[in-house]
This record gives sequence, structure tokens and C-alpha cells, in this order.
Amino acid sequence: MEANTSFDMASSGVYGRDMLALFELDPDFLHLNHGSFGALPNVVREAYNAISQEVERNPDLFIRRCLGQRMREVRRRLAAHLKAHEDECVLIPNVTHGINLILRSLPWSSGQDVLIYTSTAFSQIKRNVFVAGGLPTSPILSEFSLDFPQTHMSILSQFSRHIRAVKGKAASKTIRIAALFDSIVSTPGVTMPWQGMVKICHAEGITSIVDAAHSLGQEPINLSETQPDFWIGNCSKWLYAKRGSAVLYVAQRNQYLIPNNIPAGLGWFEPVADTQTMSLFAGQFYWNGSTDVALPLTLVAALDFRLKIGGEKRIIDYCHALAIQGGKCVAEILGTKVMDMPEAPGELVGTMVNVLLPLPETIRPSPDVLRAFDQKLFSDRRAYAVIYYHNNCWWVRISAQVYNQLSDFEEFGKLMFIICEEMKREFTD
Repeated sequence: MEANTSFDMASSGVYGRDMLALFELDPDFLHLNHGSFGALPNVVREAYNAISQEVERNPDLFIRRCLGQRMREVRRRLAAHLKAHEDECVLIPNVTHGINLILRSLPWSSGQDVLIYTSTAFSQIKRNVFVAGGLPTSPILSEFSLDFPQTHMSILSQFSRHIRAVKGKAASKTIRIAALFDSIVSTPGVTMPWQGMVKICHAEGITSIVDAAHSLGQEPINLSETQPDFWIGNCSKWLYAKRGSAVLYVAQRNQYLIPNNIPAGLGWFEPVADTQTMSLFAGQFYWNGSTDVALPLTLVAALDFRLKIGGEKRIIDYCHALAIQGGKCVAEILGTKVMDMPEAPGELVGTMVNVLLPLPETIRPSPDVLRAFDQKLFSDRRAYAVIYYHNNCWWVRISAQVYNQLSDFEEFGKLMFIICEEMKREFTD
């Protein structure tokens, strides 16, 4: 994301710690990890409770007659948010579900087709990639290695070279090659030039699958313009919906490749004869077994809440500016640096920022080290941000949200300085 430090955080009024009163969060805990599980606004929890009561008053009536229209309203709102067609967007429980569905639905030819994935893919997604590679009809797996920091231009150049290398080794020019990549990587928490990667895929005849778990609520999106083949986003991280709600976008040209959901459902039964309120594709995602139907319906309340507190641009601009300024603050306290490239400052920062920890190379990743970090953060300091190991260094990924302010980053930087000193004493000889 292009650095935007022009947004005046002081003029945002309500943004900052006072916003905690609008969320279900513990006000006595320092929350700097919105990126993992999001945070639920009070009004969204209230909407969820009201919808649940409505369902339980008459489950048959709601599920058989009302649910389809309510889901369509959610899909219509999401499609407008994504600048996509309503019939290209369906509701699913989470991003992992959507990617698993795509990988299991594509008609792979064993020993010929290729699935490209990134080395920085989320661990659960990577596991599903490996499972797909072991299916009776499975693609050859090809890892596209990424080390950060690096510029978007460098990523695009390497991606093009990797695709050309894969095509050069292809057994046949008619094989399917698909590429699965993030819009925003989880760890490191960096933005990717995913629109440019989709463009490269189009030019090379490659199927694009975008893991957009972190995109909704963190960056502006226009799928009609970018036109990926498949795009999967969580609604419960940055968009404020209740956990268990996500969206799968399948371009109309590719919907024949996804004949059903997993597990296969009953499809939508029109309550009024000679009408069609839902496409055949969307109908496959209406009912796939008993689940909490209220979860995805909270999206309407979440989107309304975002409008009420300022709208997408204002929220994203504030969080991005806070991540930029907060990252610099923490790095200065620790005497280290932000994960960034001097020739493209702020390009890797969305609303998460990564700061190098002052730890020696002799402290290597291990369960004991990770447990020690968790103990010191959760129990000893009542604060949390994601600590991870990348490119032979320890980093902390800090999320910026409307309920955070610069003093949160300053407080966290001081905590991390003490924790790192403790870790050096405990894990170095």
C-alpha cells in the first residue's frame, strides 16, 4: 500500500482508545492483534442475538422461507463493497473452506497440471495445498519463494520468472497451471501486489486464486476491474462481522468449475413458483447442513457500523497512518527497524506493521521459545501482538485499528524491550 501519512489522526475525533467502548473487547488488555481474529462491535453482537432469536422463534419458517432472501441481501451488500456482480459472490464459513473447495474442484490431470503456491502462505492454507497434492488426481506443486522485505516490483518480476520457468518445464502446452497467492500476507503482515499478479496470470493463461483473508476492511477492492478467477476473503477480521463468515468470489466464466459446495448441499428451493431469486451457482451455497445461519447475516450490521463511524476510506486511512507512525515508534524504542524498503517506503504496510526484535541469531524458533513469548505477553503484561520468525530474524506484527492510538504502540514498544531482554537472559548461554 502506498504510504499515506497525510491523514491527520488528531482530526479523526472518536478514533483511539475511546472506541473500545463500542467493541466487546476487555479495556484492560492492550489489543494489538486485530489481524488474527478481529474484534466484534457491540452493535454486531446485538444484531447476532436478535437474528438468533428470530431464527429460534420459528426455525422452519426462517430457514425454508426467509433465509434465502436474507442471504441475498448480504451478498448484494458484499458484492457492492467488492464492486462485483451479486451472482459471483457466495457466503462460506472461512477462507480455508473456500480455498479447499477450489483446490478439490479444479479438474487436475495428475503428473501434468501445476499448482503454484507461495512460501509465505498461511500454515493452514499450505497444509490444504499439500493435501491437494496428494489426491488421486492431483497437481504438481511448485513453491514460489518469498523473503521480506522486498519491493512489489521485485515480487512481480520474480513471479513472472517463476511462471515462465514452470511453463518451460511443462509436459504439454495444454496443461492447467494455477497460482495461489495472498493479497496481504499473514506473517509477515505485508501487502502484496496481487492485482499485478492477477494481471500476469491473465497474460500467461494461468488460473489465479487469491487468498484475500486480510483484504476486506484493510484495502479498497474492485474485483470487476482486477477480475481474478477466484478470490476468497474473511469478513470477520477487518470488516467487523462475527467469526464464521467469509465470501467466495467466483468469476462467472469459472462457475462451471465449481459444480457444488463441499459438502454438497440441497440447493435453493424457490418458495414461489416460476421465480428465480438466486442463481444455480449461488443456490449451491444456501444449505449445506445444519449450521449457525445467523453468523453471516451479521454482515449487514457490520457494514452499517463501518459507515456510521466514518466509512471505509476514513477507517483505512486512520489505521494505515497509525501503523506507519506506530511502527516507527516501536522500532525507535527497540533500536531496530520496520520491515520496509527505502526505495518504496510504506509500500509493504497496510494496517499491520512488522518491527524487527533485538534478539540474537542464537535464539531459534522452538515450542519453548514461543510459549515463553506467550506467557510474557498474555499473563505477565496483558498485551498481545504476533511474534514470528522470518528470514532468520524475529519480528513482531502489530495491527492498527480504530480503537488503537499512538500511545498504545509506545507502551507496547517499552513492554517488548523488557521482554526481549528477558528472552536473551533465558535463551542464550
